[in-house]
Amino acid sequence: MKALVTGATGLIGNAIARALIERGDDVRVLVRDRARAEQMLPDPADIIRGDLTEREGIDRAVRNIDVVFHAGGLPEQWARDATIFDRTNRQGTANVLEAALAAGVKRVVYTSTMDVFREDADGRLRETAPDPNPKPSAYERSKQLAEREADRVRAAGLEVVFLNPSSVYGPSPVVTGMNVFFMRMLMGKVPMVPPGGASLAYVDAVANAHLAAAERGVDGERYLLADAHVTMEELARITARVAGLGKTPKKAPAFVLKTFATVSAPLARTFGFKPMVAPDELGFLLWNADVDSTKAQQQLGYMPVPIEEGVARTIAHMRTTGLAPA
Repeated sequence: MKALVTGATGLIGNAIARALIERGDDVRVLVRDRARAEQMLPDPADIIRGDLTEREGIDRAVRNIDVVFHAGGLPEQWARDATIFDRTNRQGTANVLEAALAAGVKRVVYTSTMDVFREDADGRLRETAPDPNPKPSAYERSKQLAEREADRVRAAGLEVVFLNPSSVYGPSPVVTGMNVFFMRMLMGKVPMVPPGGASLAYVDAVANAHLAAAERGVDGERYLLADAHVTMEELARITARVAGLGKTPKKAPAFVLKTFATVSAPLARTFGFKPMVAPDELGFLLWNADVDSTKAQQQLGYMPVPIEEGVARTIAHMRTTGLAPA
């Protein structure tokens, strides 16, 4: 299979590209930084320099491609300029899928997010309820609109399979998403544990689900990916135990973090730093949704990884690669 992967220097895209290369597929990647991609990806990988917001590089990248894995985008819940989410996630998705359709690509596997679905706080999240209303954060709204762009291009004739991961973590050359929490724990920079929780998905299992979706995912269907749900207190205890950190930080009261996040966000935008806890990150944890991945398990063979096992692998990788102190 001749595959194109966008976002190959990110957490999910890098794992997809590596899985394809290890399987022996002919892999091309679209990246902004060629030197960074060469460091992060094993040979052979055909590297095309381009940006999701510009069609020229994308048009070159999709030529003679069978399947596009569109994992590129901005995955964080914080940016000093919130408009970047729409440009990268919504418009970038439209650009990639429109180029794929024009080039005769057979199928796109699109990496979306669990955030596009509707569920009450502490509820059980399933694929049956996409949220028709705008979500609270700029990131979430950009992913909602990106799915609508994908639906629009699909209606014009392109096969699109949607994968909706929960909070992805695991061994990676980049530290983003839930990996940031593990890094801070290992460096002793978590004075108090945030309230709430999240469903987690181990990155290699997520990558394998993408490969399965290219082969047997149903066109137009959405597949939630999650291994298990944990509270942040539980995750902190697991991290401390497998890393040998000793005492686990105490849980912070929700009202304290809400106040801190509300006060620090405008200062962060003014002075250009990333807040320790951004309001939208805290809002996601307080949503505390429990993701049901039954559909992906049944149709894609998704294989959940036990949380403690995944955390142990992640911490070992961070320490052996020098990302975190040994």
